[in-house]
Amino acid sequence: MTDFQNHTLDIADLPKFETVEGHSIDRAYLKVLRLTYSISLAIIFGGLFITYFLVDMPSLFFYIALLVLIVIFSISITETEKGFARRKFGIREKDIIFQKGFFFFKQIIVPYKRIQHVEVKQGVVFRAYGIYSLKLFTAGSSSGDLSIAGLNKEDADKLKAIILKVASVDEN
Repeated sequence: MTDFQNHTLDIADLPKFETVEGHSIDRAYLKVLRLTYSISLAIIFGGLFITYFLVDMPSLFFYIALLVLIVIFSISITETEKGFARRKFGIREKDIIFQKGFFFFKQIIVPYKRIQHVEVKQGVVFRAYGIYSLKLFTAGSSSGDLSIAGLNKEDADKLKAIILKVASVDEN
């Protein structure tokens, strides 16, 4: 029988992912986000006003719904506007890091050796602004484990090439 060992690691000796130099997302993506919440805002508020005037909706219900929508959209807009500066990706030897958010800050680290598929895509709205989305898939996930939206063509292609190169080296 082999001697099983499981040594304790000192937390101070672990690599600090916070020190990774982050690369910002293309500013054109902020325009797409603004367009998206503007259209959403117009549709939802328009629907509320149409409902209020066409259906006999009580005024109290209308004002409460209006207040709730204003609060929700205010938080969403603040999250988008203030959090955009924190939307960054970083590349290390063994993994890729993505962070985003203001109120709801999130960091995702995906090791290259777990990546099975890389997809670069561009929807209709993204095409109008010349930006792309990079999606990384790992085992057991059909929706993708990491999606970095708002990359310019050059960054998206470079990231895909680097990830595929490093991932294939890790397999060998």
